[in-house]
Amino acid sequence: MTRADAVIYVYEADAGERPVMLVHGFASDHRTNWVAPGWIKPLSDAGLRGVAPDLRGHGRTTKYYDPAAYALEELAADVAAVIESLDAGAVDVMGYSMGAFTSAVLAAARPELVSRLVLAGVGENMLRETGQRNEDIAQGLLRDDVPPQSQEVPRRFRLFADQTGADKQALAACIRGVGKVFTADDLGAISAPTLVIAGETDDVARDPAPLAALIPGAECVVVPRRDHMRAVGDKITKSEVIRFLAQTR
Repeated sequence: MTRADAVIYVYEADAGERPVMLVHGFASDHRTNWVAPGWIKPLSDAGLRGVAPDLRGHGRTTKYYDPAAYALEELAADVAAVIESLDAGAVDVMGYSMGAFTSAVLAAARPELVSRLVLAGVGENMLRETGQRNEDIAQGLLRDDVPPQSQEVPRRFRLFADQTGADKQALAACIRGVGKVFTADDLGAISAPTLVIAGETDDVARDPAPLAALIPGAECVVVPRRDHMRAVGDKITKSEVIRFLAQTR
């Protein structure tokens, strides 16, 4: 589908009745974040039909090289356009990491589109200034070689981008453009029932409890012994998310 000058690739599962919008994380795409970790079948078994766009700069969707094109409001507007194209009214929305940042902005700005909200792979990182960390990741993506082990987070994302064959220049622009510190007012504007879930050893998301405390009525789940990369496909993550989303029926 298209929005303005962006061509947005959208994966849609062929089983499951109720659509659930799946919004992937930074440097990922619909396949890496949702299909490969085995989300589609358990969702469909629960009556949920996964709909997963590739966000701008990622996967098969239009690439931009200006950080301004990746403001979270732009990413959220892309996801809103996909939801509207389904003509299904409000839908459940699950975002992972950057996709959770995007989903939180969407839920606050367009509450009529979001019935239930899952913010996964996030925590205190949404409440902290991450400008320097994001710039370090951008520089790690653009350098000729892989960052050294002493630069753990930039190295991790560079290796991930190399593994998936991503456009590293587009990703560098993206990580420079998505930075946002969420305030209590931002999070208090979320009216959808919300689950915040992250891995116990996730040093990117950090503790999810302070984030959940700022969202009215939000639940908080910590996935034992899982870091940022491994929590997304964990069986506890899946079971907790499906339990939470099943409450809509």
